[in-house]
Amino acid sequence: MWVPGHSDIDGNEEADILAKTGTHSLCEIPEPAVPVSYRRCRLEVRYWIVKEHCKVWNQSDTCLHTKGILRNADKIPAKSLLKLNRNKLCQVLQVLTGHGNLAKHRNKMGKAQSPLCPKCQEAEETPQHYVGDCPAYLNTRISQFGYHTIELSDLVKNDRIFKLASFVHKTKRLDEY
Repeated sequence: MWVPGHSDIDGNEEADILAKTGTHSLCEIPEPAVPVSYRRCRLEVRYWIVKEHCKVWNQSDTCLHTKGILRNADKIPAKSLLKLNRNKLCQVLQVLTGHGNLAKHRNKMGKAQSPLCPKCQEAEETPQHYVGDCPAYLNTRISQFGYHTIELSDLVKNDRIFKLASFVHKTKRLDEY
C-alpha cells in the first residue's frame, strides 16, 4: 500500500530507487584479505568460553574448598578426569570438592559426631589431611607420590590425577560408610 507521506522530501526519491535496486542485486561485501579458517573460529570460541567461565568462577563466592585446590578455573585437568572410570571419578571428585565420606564433611552434614580423623585423631579429616598429611596413610602416600606430605593443589597443578585416584583406591577410605 502506498502512503504519500514521504513525497517531496529531499533525497527520498533517490533512497527509494536505491532500496528497490538493492532488493534485486547481490550483496557486494568485500571478503577479508586473509580468510579465517574454521579451526581458528572454533579456537576463538573455546577461548571465549574459558574466559567467561573463569570470570564467573572468580566472581562466585561458593566452592571455596575446590577453589583452594584448583586456584585457576582454566587449569582443571578435565581430560585426565574424564579418563577415569565412574567409581574412581566419583572418589577423586569427593576429594577435590570436599564433599565426600570424610569426617569433617560427614560431621557438617550431621552424620558423624566428630570432624576428627578416625585413623589418627590428630586433626580434622579434610581432603588435605587425608591425602597430604595423615600419618596413618604415610606409607601409601610415599609409595604413590614419593613424599611424606603433599599439597592437593600440587597434585592437580601437575596433573597427577591418576596417582590421586590410585591413592584413594589403595586406602579404601572413601569406601567406608
